[in-house]
Order: sequence, then C-alpha cells, then structure tokens
Amino acid sequence: MTYDIESEFADLYPGSKRRRRERVAAAVAERATWDSSPMVKMFNGEPTEFFEIGALAAALGKRPVTIRLWERKSYIPKSPYRLPSHERPGGTTMLDGDTMPGKRVYTRALIEAAVEEFDRRDLLGRVRVEWKEHDDLTIALVERWTAITTA
Repeated sequence: MTYDIESEFADLYPGSKRRRRERVAAAVAERATWDSSPMVKMFNGEPTEFFEIGALAAALGKRPVTIRLWERKSYIPKSPYRLPSHERPGGTTMLDGDTMPGKRVYTRALIEAAVEEFDRRDLLGRVRVEWKEHDDLTIALVERWTAITTA
C-alpha cells in the first residue's frame, strides 16, 4: 500500500485551519443541548433554573468568549443576574485575595427569547453576525429581557 501525501493534504493550504475547525464543529454537535445542566436556585422565594454563559452561547451557536464580547460592546444586554462574588483562592499569583465577580447566569426565558430573536433574523448557525445590519436586534433583546425580568 502506498501513501500519497499530496492527496492526504489536498484540501489544505499553508496556514489552513479547515480540519481543526471541522473537528471542533463535530465536537460541538456531539455535546448535549444547551439546557441539559441547569442550576436551580431560589429566586424571589421560588426555585428557578439558571444557566451559565456557556448555555446561552450554545443556544446561539457561539462560544462564551463571543457572548462576553457582544455584552462588552453592548450588542446584547448585560446579564441581569450574577452569582455572588467570591474571593480568589490563595496561590502564587499577584492577584491572591482579590474579589472576583460572580458568573453571569441567565434564566430559561432569557435564553429562549434570545434564540427567538436571532432565529427571527435568520442568524442562528451563521458564522458571523453583522451587527450594523441588525441594530434592531439589540433593541428587541433589551425590550424582551426587561419585560421578562420585571414580570
């Protein structure tokens, strides 16, 4: 059996990340759904399902770092809920003992509203969101999330 190296690498060019991206996409597809691991916390005297930023990212088909960037650039509203802050554990870093903000958490209703708004604009599954073309999305998310959190 002969090994043809050119046919093995025919779909790649120098610097290509195609294969790595295909493996990552396959791994993401194999993961459980976004709502597979809720944390239930008491909120206003009732048990409420909360999800971390990874769940929102998975529901929108993005990575958590993308959601944080969108929040920082005010494309999407900031999470209305956070877990309590905590102190950084001791160790050898210069930041020992600093207070860390709590993780962003979202309710099921917030995530479902975001998915509906993205789906309404056919943005689910897209590699890139051109926010200049969808400035109404930010307004819609703010309105929907405000209505949900004040209800």
